[in-house]
Amino acid sequence: MAFPPPATSSSLPSSFATLATSSIIDSLSAFFTTRDPESANSHVPYTRLDAHDESEFEMAGQNETVLGNKSPASSIDEIREEEAVEALTPGAAYVLRTGKVKWYRGVPYNITVLGLCSFLAPGLWGAMAALGAGGSQKPQLVNAANSLTFCLMVVTSALTSTLIRLTSVRFALMFGTSGYAVYAAGLYLNKKAGVEWLVYLGAATCGISAGVFWSTEGAIGIGYPSRESLGRWVSYWLAWRVLGQIIGGAINLALNADASGAGSVSTNTYLVFIVLQALGPAAAFLLSPPAKVQRRDGSPVYLGIDNGTKDELKAMLKIFTKPQTLLILPLIFQTTFSESLTGTYAALHFSVRARALGSLLSAICAQLANFILGFLLDWQKATVNRRSRVAFISLYAFAGGIWIFAVKLMNEYHTTKPLLDWKDADFSRGFALYIMLQVMFNLLYEYTYFLVGAINDDPSELIRLTSIVRGVESAGQAVSYGINSTGFRLDAVAGINMGLWGICLLPAWIVVRKVGITADGTHVHSLRTVAPEDKRAQLKAAGVKTAAHDHGATDAKLLTAKND
Repeated sequence: MAFPPPATSSSLPSSFATLATSSIIDSLSAFFTTRDPESANSHVPYTRLDAHDESEFEMAGQNETVLGNKSPASSIDEIREEEAVEALTPGAAYVLRTGKVKWYRGVPYNITVLGLCSFLAPGLWGAMAALGAGGSQKPQLVNAANSLTFCLMVVTSALTSTLIRLTSVRFALMFGTSGYAVYAAGLYLNKKAGVEWLVYLGAATCGISAGVFWSTEGAIGIGYPSRESLGRWVSYWLAWRVLGQIIGGAINLALNADASGAGSVSTNTYLVFIVLQALGPAAAFLLSPPAKVQRRDGSPVYLGIDNGTKDELKAMLKIFTKPQTLLILPLIFQTTFSESLTGTYAALHFSVRARALGSLLSAICAQLANFILGFLLDWQKATVNRRSRVAFISLYAFAGGIWIFAVKLMNEYHTTKPLLDWKDADFSRGFALYIMLQVMFNLLYEYTYFLVGAINDDPSELIRLTSIVRGVESAGQAVSYGINSTGFRLDAVAGINMGLWGICLLPAWIVVRKVGITADGTHVHSLRTVAPEDKRAQLKAAGVKTAAHDHGATDAKLLTAKND
């Protein structure tokens, strides 16, 4: 697939609606072609040059070699390129030598494995949360347990980079999926026998493993795809998590279709969740190691940590205190802060079957919205900076409107205290707010990971940064679930969310407005691949075009003006 020439500043769409529509049309063809979305720069395979000296070229009377119509100098360059290729990761070297990708080493396969893990672990956990405080009749118990989960996740997220250094990315992902089933078992036993201790034990087990899973998952989701198709692959990865909510919602609705009153869900619901979540480690085992991943453009996947434990903790502190990181911390904190409010709102004001329906429909709407955003964020005709700014302004304006509506409606519900079922006349208004809260949560979540992937192209720092992101997200959710475990009035909690939304805007904008702009002021259309700085010369020698921004192009037609 050849990328279209970037548009000039004057020809860019003047409105978000036009931008989004054009993005979808252009990206759909790229996303569903027989070749991988990353295949824009597929490398032409070459054969090894064995015993051929310059005399053979002279005897031939023309500049033909086993490499094609090339001069001796070109053949020597090919040999040097081959040596550079051999020095890359095994996955990249295979693609550059053969021009082929093994299906079980490709990005589609590995992001599908990652998505399957997301479906089995946090996806089904989210399905329970979307049902309303874990489907519990007592939302305060589950909110307190979830607060414990996220407190522990803050710690384990910070230690994930060290665990990856001591083991591997695949082991960290397997370990990360192992604790979710215990939490579901705690909810089952609480429903069956009224036992609360296993709910807290399951929450602790889930917190220890989930912090590792979230950090590792984020690093894989950003680090495995090429950056030109990052938005699409992030939306695809997150779609699997939302798929967990879709399937969970369908199961919940089938098992609880007659439950038109308040209360907790059927016991059988938890048994299904336990069995599915127990399969998480087996699914994670199917992931390819980073060095063996094969991208169609031949660029290698670098995702590892070389520091010792002490040095790694120092490196974590260093990236945490970078101005760029500090500026996006409020945005990260508020991104997931709304999750507990949404679940508690559903548990208090909707019947069991209405909550199950909401879990299903909100997941479908969120999944569609995620794909549309992913197409927009990958639209190559606009610069990376333009895409980042348009998406940020649009998404956070949308979020502001939702919070105004939420504060108003929840204040009304605090007085009237309704229990809504789909047969009630006033059901649609409150149900619409629930759907919008879920869609907003997923869109802001996707944008956060696009932003994190766009501001850093060092593989070690990417692991550290995703660990920090997950830790800060967990801290926000720990506080949020802690607040909701006290029975604090929901309109006040919605007001807190709106305040956090307002606080994050200016610091985040300082970072967003510089995304995709190089040190010399150039606004690029395509970011360079994630790689250690000392490897970039080697990548260029091997013929990997994405070693540089805009594939190394210097033609004015491929670059926008500095004052875009």
